[in-house]
Amino acid sequence: MKQKTHELALASILGATAVVLLMLGGIVPLSTYACPVLASLAILVAGEECRTRCAWLCFVAAAILGLLLGPDKESALLFAFLGYYPLLQPKLDALRPAPVRMAVKLALAITAVGTMYALILFVFRLEVVVQEFYAASPAVLWTTIALGVLLFLMYDLALHRLAAYYRYRRRK
Repeated sequence: MKQKTHELALASILGATAVVLLMLGGIVPLSTYACPVLASLAILVAGEECRTRCAWLCFVAAAILGLLLGPDKESALLFAFLGYYPLLQPKLDALRPAPVRMAVKLALAITAVGTMYALILFVFRLEVVVQEFYAASPAVLWTTIALGVLLFLMYDLALHRLAAYYRYRRRK
């Protein structure tokens, strides 16, 4: 019983931390992509310390609260569509061979972010983002996609190393 209470309290604190980091997305300029990445680090810790169910509930609660309370909806949507990745990464890392693993990871990221931006453009109609997309040339959009894929690969590597470092420090 004590262990379950500890996990629930920790997951709640980590979820609140993720929401606070998402809130910074509207305060700190140019943090649309940095704040969801930082918020996902709280989910990484929840995945390492809590049972799977608690960690997923932590992510869901943080995503919903981020969408409801966050000033930067693009940042909150990015977290909602890709913030679960630290929980899914260990299962994806188990895929073999390496090219298949990387293809699945990239397909997941491109599908999630593509779906998010389709919703932003055609359903939610966030005017700032819609104007940015319509004002940009196709070359700029393709460059943005390529940089997004590169950013995701760096994010994947950083999460992998941070999780390994976290496990190493926890054993000490």
